[in-house]
Amino acid sequence: MKRKDIINIVLFVIVFAFAAYRFSKLTYSNQKSAFVMDTIVDIKIESKDKNTDETIAGAFKLMEDYEKKFSFYKKESPIWQFNNNEIESLYLDEDLKNILAISRQLNIDTNSHYDITIGALSEIWDFENNIIPSGKEIEKAKLSTGFNKLTIINGYLKGSEGIKINLGSLAKGYIIDKTIEYLTQKDVISGYINAGGDIRIFGNKKPVKIGIMHPRSDSNETIDVLSIINRSVVTSGDYERYFIEDGIRYHHILDPLTGYPSHEAISVTVIAETALIADAHSTALFLLKPESAIELANRTDDVEAIVYYFKENKIEKLETKGISDYK
Repeated sequence: MKRKDIINIVLFVIVFAFAAYRFSKLTYSNQKSAFVMDTIVDIKIESKDKNTDETIAGAFKLMEDYEKKFSFYKKESPIWQFNNNEIESLYLDEDLKNILAISRQLNIDTNSHYDITIGALSEIWDFENNIIPSGKEIEKAKLSTGFNKLTIINGYLKGSEGIKINLGSLAKGYIIDKTIEYLTQKDVISGYINAGGDIRIFGNKKPVKIGIMHPRSDSNETIDVLSIINRSVVTSGDYERYFIEDGIRYHHILDPLTGYPSHEAISVTVIAETALIADAHSTALFLLKPESAIELANRTDDVEAIVYYFKENKIEKLETKGISDYK
């Protein structure tokens, strides 16, 4: 073989290798929003597959399917059917087993302040029409509340009469996690999901700045900024669904032990690896006194938190030891 032919072959191999390398690094970006889970959900992805529209559509479809499965309000939901005596017991598949396990542990860790059997109380509070239930109604609903009223028999969940499950405090986080599992199986290499402030970032090489909304601002002012890389951030606050009556703020985060909205905190932000853990803990910590909330977060693996609360009419905050890593 002539020297010229050898050089041409070498050059061809180099060009081909470079082209293959460029092709292997080729990615496609897309971003879409939809109204799912009773909120605006924003999905942004970077994928090796050019069919990003199809991938994101599949992600939203998965969210809708999970919403039907976990919903407190939709009649096709097994949760609704269980709560309304359409079925005698609830079959615990892997999804519900995982959710129940997290719920049980948080019920223990918070001395029953966190409780998914809060459904009877959820029903009598009407935050859209500013209706406060009577003391008698609250006491009656409390009789149908309590994790200890649930039993598991042969893989099926049973409850005492009147008990109703509401997964609103953690289902959104679980759905986000399952959707990201789906996206990564579809050759998505990075992106984020923002479901009404429940955020999870994945596959990024650089940190992203995320602002925490000021709990008493009317102009979307932030009270703090976090630097997040491939984690989930969820905030629970008393400013999301509320009304004020006779100078008292009534919001949707109910304490099952009192039957009334909790007034220990005004906002709690949690950072964790998964949206499920961040979502569930943001509610659980909100229901505790700030000192107790931070103590629980500090002793919980993979959980960092900031608790904002009022002290002498001023907003104060407490943080876990590791929160400084995100500033």
